Amino acid sequence: MQQLFYENYEPNKKGYIRDLHNSKIHRAMTLHPNKNPPYQYRLHSYMLSRKIAELRHRTIQLHREIVQMSKYSNTEVHKDDLQLGIPPSFMRFHPHQREDILEWEFLTGKYIYSSADGQPPRRGMDSSQKIALDDIVMQVMEMINANAKTRGRVIDFKEIQYGYRRVNPMYGAEYVLDLLLLYKKHKGKAMTVPVRRHAYLQQTFSKIQFTEEEEIDARELASRINQDSGSLSFLSNSLKMLVPFKLGGTNAEYKEPKETKINILVPLSGRYEIFVRFMANFEKTCLIPNQNVKLLLLLFSTDNNTEKMKQVELMREYHMKYPKADMEIKSVSGPFSRALALDVGSSRFSNDSLLFYCDVDLLFTADFMKRCRSNTILGEQSYFPIIFSQYDPKVVYAGKVQSDNHYVYTLKTGLWRHYGFGITCVYKGDLIQAGGFDVGIQGWGLEDVDLFNKFVQSGIKIFRSTDIGIVHVHHAVICDPNLDPKQYKMCLGSKASSHGSTQQLAELWLEKNDPSFQRISNNNNNGSMRTS
Repeated sequence: MQQLFYENYEPNKKGYIRDLHNSKIHRAMTLHPNKNPPYQYRLHSYMLSRKIAELRHRTIQLHREIVQMSKYSNTEVHKDDLQLGIPPSFMRFHPHQREDILEWEFLTGKYIYSSADGQPPRRGMDSSQKIALDDIVMQVMEMINANAKTRGRVIDFKEIQYGYRRVNPMYGAEYVLDLLLLYKKHKGKAMTVPVRRHAYLQQTFSKIQFTEEEEIDARELASRINQDSGSLSFLSNSLKMLVPFKLGGTNAEYKEPKETKINILVPLSGRYEIFVRFMANFEKTCLIPNQNVKLLLLLFSTDNNTEKMKQVELMREYHMKYPKADMEIKSVSGPFSRALALDVGSSRFSNDSLLFYCDVDLLFTADFMKRCRSNTILGEQSYFPIIFSQYDPKVVYAGKVQSDNHYVYTLKTGLWRHYGFGITCVYKGDLIQAGGFDVGIQGWGLEDVDLFNKFVQSGIKIFRSTDIGIVHVHHAVICDPNLDPKQYKMCLGSKASSHGSTQQLAELWLEKNDPSFQRISNNNNNGSMRTS
C-alpha cells in the first residue's frame, strides 16, 4: 500500500519531489502532497514525457512486428520498417574493414576508459552519462521485477562491477553491464543471496523528427515567394541567413551582417623566430584578406633585450606594409605570466568585445576565425576549441624531409589536447561574469584550467569541440623546477606527451634494443589522414 500511495516525507520541501525518475514514483497511483501549481506542472510534464517514451517504444515494437510478418507473408518491407524493425542484436552492423569496427568503451561505476581519438585514456563519468546509466539500470530492474510477486522473490540492484558501451550511429546505444544484484526470496524458505549477472542491452533509435522554432506553412511561403520574388521581408531572420545572394529579377541585394571584430591577444616573452612564423601566418590569414581583427601583442621583457627590440621592429614593418591594420604592442612588467598578460590585455576592451586568447606557437586558418565568431555568443556561450598538438617532427619524420603542411591529423603526427583549455574565444562581459583570470598564477600552466572551471560554474554555456583550423606547432618544452609542484608535474606530463605517439616511440625503442625487429611500413602505421 505504501508503494501505491506515495507520501513525500522530505521536510521543508512542501510537496517538491526532487527525483521523479525512479521506480517508486512509477509504481505509485497517487502522490502526496501535490498542491503547488509549479510542482504540478513539473509532474504533468514528466508524466507526458513518460507517455511519449512508451509510445516510441511501442512504435519500435510495431516496426519489428511488421518486419516479422513480412517474412511470413513474403511481402516487400518498407524502408522505414526495415531500418527501425531490425530485431535487437549486436551484429546489426557488419564492418567491411578494420577502420569500420565500432569500438567499445570500458566503464566502471566512476570512470570511462576510451581509446577513441580526442579522448583521454581515463576520464570521470560526467553527470549526463551517469544519469543515462542510472536510467538504464532502473529500466532493467523494473523488467526483472515485473513478476516478482508471483515468483516469490525480489531482486535489488547493488552496483555495476564493470561494463562496456558504444553508440552505433545507425541503430542506437549498446551496453554490456556486469551487475551485482541481491536476490531476496520471500516465498517458502526466506533467503538473501548476492548474485552477479551480465545484462546485454540496446537503446534503439526511433524515427528522426524535426521541429521548427518558427512554424512556417510551406504552401503560404511558396505562394508569397511567387508573388514577390524580389522581397525578403517575409522571411524570418534565420532564413535570411541562408540567402546571401541577389534574387533574380530584382535590384534589392542582401547584405551580409558585418563581421564581429576578433581581438587576438598574444602573450610573448622572447622567442623571436617563432614570432616571425606567427606573423607570417597572421599576414596570410588576416592581413591579406583584410579580416576584421585586432592583434594585441603583450610583450614581456627578457634578459636579452635585443629580442624585444627585434619584435618591435618586426611589428613596425608590418604596420608600414599594412597601414590600415589594427595592431598594437603593450608592454607587461614582471616575470612571464600568461594569466597576468591576458588580464592586462582584456582590460583594454569593452564588455561587448570578442577576445581570442592565442599563443605564439599556434597557426590558424580563416575557417577557424569564422568558428570563433559563430561559436561565441555574448551572454550565452563561450568557445573552448580542442586543438591539435604536433609531435616532435624529429621523431615523426625520423630524418626524412618534414611536411610543409601543418594541418595533417594522424595518430603519427600529433594528438588532440583534450585537457588544454588555454585557447579560448570569449566576450569580455562573459569573462567578467565568470570571474576573470587568477593573476597570482606565475609561470607555466594552470591559468587555463582555472578559467575553464570558472566558466563551468558561471552557467555560461561552453561549446567544446575539436577544431581542424588551429594547430599547436611542436616546440621544446622546458619545465622550471622552481614552479609550483602541481604546475611542474603538469609541465612534465605535457612534455612527455609531446615527443611522439606511443606506437612510434615503442618502435624506436625496439629498433634500438631488438635487432630482429623490423619497423612497420609508414603506410600501415600512420593512421587515418585528414588535411585542411
